[in-house]
Amino acid sequence: MKPAQYAGLAIIGCLTGMPVAAMDVQHSSLVDVEAAFAHKTGTWQKQEVVWRPEWVTRFDSGARFTLIGEGRIDAQDELDPGRPDQPFRARNTQKGFPSDHIDLELREFFLDHYAGDIFVRVGKQQIVWGQADGLRVLDVINPLSYREFILPDIEHRRIPLWSALAEIPVDSWTAQLVWVPDATVTESPLPGATYSLIPDPFDEGRLQVNRPDSMADSDFGLKLSSFQNGWDLSLNYLYHTIDDPLIRIDTPEQGVVADYNRSHLIGGTASKPFGDVTVRSEVGVESKTRFQDSVTGQTTDTGIGSYVIGLDYSGLSDWFISSQFFQTYRFTGTGDDGSSKEQITLLIRHESMNNSLMLEALSIYDLNNEDSLIQLEAEYTASTNVVLRLAADLFFGDRSGTFGRFREESRLVTGFTLSF
Repeated sequence: MKPAQYAGLAIIGCLTGMPVAAMDVQHSSLVDVEAAFAHKTGTWQKQEVVWRPEWVTRFDSGARFTLIGEGRIDAQDELDPGRPDQPFRARNTQKGFPSDHIDLELREFFLDHYAGDIFVRVGKQQIVWGQADGLRVLDVINPLSYREFILPDIEHRRIPLWSALAEIPVDSWTAQLVWVPDATVTESPLPGATYSLIPDPFDEGRLQVNRPDSMADSDFGLKLSSFQNGWDLSLNYLYHTIDDPLIRIDTPEQGVVADYNRSHLIGGTASKPFGDVTVRSEVGVESKTRFQDSVTGQTTDTGIGSYVIGLDYSGLSDWFISSQFFQTYRFTGTGDDGSSKEQITLLIRHESMNNSLMLEALSIYDLNNEDSLIQLEAEYTASTNVVLRLAADLFFGDRSGTFGRFREESRLVTGFTLSF
């Protein structure tokens, strides 16, 4: 049975015994019109229109059904060229490609319902864990799309999965149980796309993705959260597939192979405001990841630990400043120099003109590769349903680095959002 069928059965089960007549059906839509120009290469990365409709249906029982779609028309077709095979996505999570320039996706499709004090959500959804902004330690339930690398908001980069969660109050804690029978993994554009992360040394475009089986390799998780003495706390456990693959070059077959492994993730979060400063922390340990030594080519299994420490400051009127330090460490060392990786982020946001104008600067610096990404953005709310946008995404550093590899793809972005 397919994940969508399981989700459908669960939805039917939740609906059993409650009136099916809807109290109210509400519709809203966002239309984003955006163009991005890579000034160093003199090429357009995208000229697109994205429609994101949302329908919310409320039932007499208090249950709520949500459907969110996404349709895109891109005149350039450089970010995800043609009609890709989507090897990283499970069958029921794939997009539709009516043409090279059009893609359609059922983004989210879920039912919310209370059974006594227990909250249940079943369907295609995003499940967000953790306290970090952009840097993922515990927020790994949903894989990401790298269609535009890490440039869009993470809400639009997460790939919603067919899954189920239940939140159960237990004294002063809330227990969240998670089941994900959808084996979609992190999606990189195929070789030839603007932000592809997959090497193609043979110019053959041959990629073998050994993605796990959706039902046999379901993910299971438990999160305990509470508010204690001013601290927002959580304890997290997840048995899952590591979404980022081990990439191997298969020389005899002249192809590229993406392999995956299962792992136990244990971690937690803690945050608390101290006056105008909020301290955030997040830590996680994976029992097993795999990497390939850059010198010997040998594959090694190892545990890996990651943490983020963040400080948010809001003591200045109309200003918000946030900084984070992120480190990941492999417990099994090798002869190469990649056992520890560190990044720092700095976010500065200012609002003016009665909050009509928002200016934002985000910098991510990789201490190992000494390269960086700087994102500058200005948004002007022209009316209640029109927001104008001007931005720049700038990459710096050596081509071998995390961000420097895309330094020729630095771009200027302009567009607007219409809501109705």
